Amino acid sequence: MSSSNQASNSILKEDALAGILNTINDLVKGKLTYPPRITKYELARIVAARAKQLAMGAQPLINPQELGTYDPIDIAMEEVRRGGLLPFIIVRTLPNGKHVRIRLKDLLNLSKEFDVKI
Repeated sequence: MSSSNQASNSILKEDALAGILNTINDLVKGKLTYPPRITKYELARIVAARAKQLAMGAQPLINPQELGTYDPIDIAMEEVRRGGLLPFIIVRTLPNGKHVRIRLKDLLNLSKEFDVKI
């Protein structure tokens, strides 16, 4: 391995470590909610609530004809995938008893930073 490859690998490792340390500092300072992604339980709750709204006659925020289906669950999933079209707020209870409210759109942006696929 050449010295230039070793130098670039060490720089990449330092950048990765710096990113991890910044995330830890944000968690400690309370700037970042834990976990910094949407959980499968939160996603299921949001999709179920939105599918129920659609089934009861709410207007979809996307065109169902483009999607090719009128199934409320599929429409709700696509609304979530398209970057948080839904104005939902997720309330998380932390281990110390405090409640953290975070908008769905912000949580999806955090998920994209950590490469979590929905």
